[in-house]
Amino acid sequence: MAYLEVFEGTWEELSARAEEFKGRRLRLIVLPKEAEATGEVSDVTALLEMATRLFAEADTSERELGKPSSDPHEAAFGEIVAEKHSKIGLKL
Repeated sequence: MAYLEVFEGTWEELSARAEEFKGRRLRLIVLPKEAEATGEVSDVTALLEMATRLFAEADTSERELGKPSSDPHEAAFGEIVAEKHSKIGLKL
């Protein structure tokens, strides 16, 4: 699975890395000037970086199955959830 990379800086700083991005698809988001003065940019950047790390960690973590439930209703619900997830390609 490909991981999202977030780069932030001025146009000059990012264009200096043009060779690194050659041949890759990019999305450019131009931030409003008032965001620079308010510190809003760093909050958004921190949130994106944290989300990227958490999703990468979730993608690589080992999943452990829980013990089977003795409640027949919980067991049936678990089977339904597992079946639904397998139909959409998720592994439990």
